[in-house]
Amino acid sequence: MGKLLEFPNKLSLTIRSGRQHRIAVKVIDTINPRLTRWVTQFFVQEAEFNAHTGFSDELVANGDKHRFDVTSTRAVRRFIAGTLHLVSDDKLAIWVDGVRVCPLVTRRA
Repeated sequence: MGKLLEFPNKLSLTIRSGRQHRIAVKVIDTINPRLTRWVTQFFVQEAEFNAHTGFSDELVANGDKHRFDVTSTRAVRRFIAGTLHLVSDDKLAIWVDGVRVCPLVTRRA
C-alpha cells in the first residue's frame, strides 16, 4: 500500500507592497544557459523593468547575479509568475528583497 504525498500549490513568497523592490537573478542552468537568459530577458522586458543593460551572456558565463530595482509590486508579481517555470526546473534563481523565490509544486505519487 502506498502513501499519497501532497505538497501545497502556492508560491512560498509573499511580496510586500511598496514602491521599491530589489531583484537579483542568477542563471543556474548548466545545459543551455544562453537560452535561459534569453527567456528571462523576455520576461524582464514584458514586466517593463529598466534592467536591460548588464544582463549578458558574459555575466551568465561568470556565474554572477544580475541585480536591478523595480518600482512596482504588480510588475514584480508578473515577472515571478512568468519565470516560475524556470525556477521550478532549477534553471533560474530569483531573489526579491533578499528572499529567494522557491515554488511549491503539487505532485501526487
